[in-house]
Amino acid sequence: MTRRLFVCCVLLLTAAACGLSRQPTPMLAPTLTPTPTLASTQTSILVPTLTPTPVPTMTRPGPYSGEVEGLVMIDEGRLIVGVNWLSKSRATYVVKGGNAEGVKKLLGETARVTGEIVDHSPWLKEIVVRAAEASTAPDSLSMRIGYIEELGPSIYMQGTHILIDREGKLICLLGAAEGGPALDKHMMSKVSVIGVLSKTVEGDAQIMCVKLVEPAT
Repeated sequence: MTRRLFVCCVLLLTAAACGLSRQPTPMLAPTLTPTPTLASTQTSILVPTLTPTPVPTMTRPGPYSGEVEGLVMIDEGRLIVGVNWLSKSRATYVVKGGNAEGVKKLLGETARVTGEIVDHSPWLKEIVVRAAEASTAPDSLSMRIGYIEELGPSIYMQGTHILIDREGKLICLLGAAEGGPALDKHMMSKVSVIGVLSKTVEGDAQIMCVKLVEPAT
């Protein structure tokens, strides 16, 4: 009896020990990390800003004092001084004020003009005139406007053609410079002839050594 009681106690203790070992291990609840909101990310992330690069602006140089020498003409209704007019690098100085009348008196002749100049481009400029005088250079250019005709029989022993006005009045005799324009090609139309003027040997007239012929309006 005692032996059976002992065995039962051993079995009960063994069962109790197994029950304790099979108890579930307590689970740890997961810790939730809060997701950052849009407001919090906006405060922590720096967005780079683009600073616009300033674009340089083209500024026109201001007026400066200067002197030019060129042929005084009317071009498209403007009073101008044409510099280097026989070359491809000709420059136009538009008279914009000042002593404009002093320049106008020299129309058709080469003049030396001083004043305040404003550059618009290498080929177009403006000038406010302080003073103007005729050029004293022996080969200075002159310009005359009219109609070219052949000279024909005359008392003049110079020239090949003549330049006349609308009424047929003689303006000057013409002779093309060496390598200059063919005057016959410009007959029967109104033209501007540019060259060097001199007095004729016979009579009281002028003859031009023509270097350029251009259509006239």
